[in-house]
Amino acid sequence: MSFISLDTDVQYLKGVGPWRKKLFNKMEIYTIEDLLFLVPRRYIMKKRIKDLKLDEEAKVNGRVIGVSTRRTFKGNILEVIISDGTGNLALAFYNLTPALKRRLKFEWGEEVGAEGKVTLTKNGLSFIHPSIDRQGIDSKILPVYPLTEYLHQNDIRKAVKNAISNLESIEETLPSYIIEQEKFPAKREGIENLHFPQEFHYTIKAKQRFEFEELFYLELLIALQKRRARKKGIGFKKGSSLARKFFDAFTKDFQVRDNPLQGEPFELTKAQIRVLTEIYRDMESSYTMHRLLQGDVGSGKTIVAVLSMLKAVDSNYQVAFMAPTEILAEQHYLLLKGYLPKIGVRLKLLIGSLKPNEKREIKKEIENGECDVIVGTHALLEEDVKFKNLGFIIIDEQHKFGVMQRLRLRGKSPNCDFLIMTATPIPRSLSLTIYGDLDVSVIDEMPPQTGKIITKWIGERDITKVWELVKDELNKERQCYIVYPLIEESEKLDLKAAENEYELLRKSTFKDYKVALIHGRMKGKEKEKVMSNFRKGKIRVLVATTVIEVGVDVPNATCMVIEHSERFGLAELHQLRGRLRRGKDQSYCILVSGYKISDIARERLLVLTKETDGFKIAEKDLQFRGPGEFFGTKQSGLPELKIADPISNIKALTKARNLAFRIIDEDPSLKKDENKIIKDTFFRKYRDKLSLISAG
Repeated sequence: MSFISLDTDVQYLKGVGPWRKKLFNKMEIYTIEDLLFLVPRRYIMKKRIKDLKLDEEAKVNGRVIGVSTRRTFKGNILEVIISDGTGNLALAFYNLTPALKRRLKFEWGEEVGAEGKVTLTKNGLSFIHPSIDRQGIDSKILPVYPLTEYLHQNDIRKAVKNAISNLESIEETLPSYIIEQEKFPAKREGIENLHFPQEFHYTIKAKQRFEFEELFYLELLIALQKRRARKKGIGFKKGSSLARKFFDAFTKDFQVRDNPLQGEPFELTKAQIRVLTEIYRDMESSYTMHRLLQGDVGSGKTIVAVLSMLKAVDSNYQVAFMAPTEILAEQHYLLLKGYLPKIGVRLKLLIGSLKPNEKREIKKEIENGECDVIVGTHALLEEDVKFKNLGFIIIDEQHKFGVMQRLRLRGKSPNCDFLIMTATPIPRSLSLTIYGDLDVSVIDEMPPQTGKIITKWIGERDITKVWELVKDELNKERQCYIVYPLIEESEKLDLKAAENEYELLRKSTFKDYKVALIHGRMKGKEKEKVMSNFRKGKIRVLVATTVIEVGVDVPNATCMVIEHSERFGLAELHQLRGRLRRGKDQSYCILVSGYKISDIARERLLVLTKETDGFKIAEKDLQFRGPGEFFGTKQSGLPELKIADPISNIKALTKARNLAFRIIDEDPSLKKDENKIIKDTFFRKYRDKLSLISAG
């Protein structure tokens, strides 16, 4: 075989070729390196027949001492008996087709390897439909890999064996001081033990090495980006008279309208005060702020954001407040419109559904500095949106935006302060990684004014009981959401759709109440009219899609029915439920599902009925979905993790992070000789990620 390296295309390995290459590519294996880091799902032992145990998986080598075919009413059966000198083992192949018969030719005395699960039949110990290996792989412990159609375990094993044998050198990617400190195997030894170990404990140490290495370079990327992001900023003046005026007005309004505590003033929670102190400290420093504000739905992130933005306006800077949907942007705008003009702050809303002449006028005012706070959606990213003096950017529900969108907004004022908000709680150890270039603030306390919420899960056959509960709430002058996963009926999925159900509910079940429909395809002004009437109580029942998932705030809405709840993710259900508990009254969230649902969907719904803490729900969501899907690594700009699982291995994640950050603190350019391997490996693998992660 000609010289190969880790970058060599997998097709050039002996036994692969162009046809099997396509099968490997389906598994995202393109190079020798991809193949060598395909981690086995588990391992099986090569055993003597006398040592086999019922129900275990094993591999046996033996000589053929008997071959017979017999016909039954279920089809032909091929039975082969092999012996290794310690005992006999029967290999049974049922439903013997002509093609299978041609492939399964056994000669008396032939040596074969057979791999399967040990069962007991009339012939004694047996393998039913075992995998057959005629060439044999010399290893006491054999890897079992994930597969794709037409690709067999031995195809992958032989390819891996050939790769290891023919690689003249495997370049080391960790410096010796880390290998010695952690007692890791060298890279070649680690790869060999990952696939064909002599003892199981060698495999454990190899996995530990490669998990650590993957996490270490991820954390190194984050450490470098965090250092790069630290640049000279604005340094806003201390205090904020505008923030105080807003707070006083909000408190007074709260006492009059919405206070369940019988005349007691509105107060920030201790967690809100702590977070606001962290933000103000950052804003007053001479370096740019890049801070993530985490808080469960209803924890009071918005008021913290408003008090922060007014500090920037107090120093004569503009503020951009970007939301993922027009409904959320409009809601933020309406909240601010009730207060900011009264304290002399000029406010504008810039969204895509505005008429062209309205957009042009607002953009002109932004460029001339005639407005202080601009609330908007993706429309803020348009090239002709130019700010006169942008000093503070807030992004709400940051996970709804792509990497390049956040980069574009940041590019409009590179030295401004950045506050990113999310209502998707993430365990702190993981948030330090996924948002590693940001400082993290957490509002981990709910305001005392919020009411309790009861969540129930029922089958669709009991829907009449649900409508009775909804009517009880409506008769108490309260309001209700009814949420559907689709707008129109789907031919492929047997799901109720919002438009059809709206018509049925409006004309029958809730004919005595004002019912309205809202969904994402409606024009901005239509949506705002519906939401405005719902807030005012003119609409009693709002039939909706997930367009209401974030930001909609109607304290009088105490009931939510989510149809086909098994179709929603755990985090999405929690976000939807977060539209309740905005007032003092007890709320009800009813999860309606079909009876034939998956085990995972069943677990998700049970979690919601038992748990209201967003951080605990997030941990469960991580367990269900895994880190890659939960975080959306492709969107975040982070490299995908192929081996490491940060959810189950927090200890390795923390160790890798601490080491990576210490190295960058001591040697930010990686110029020291001892870090040459780190520098070479890092820039070979992750150079293209540096610009993306800055907005991740």
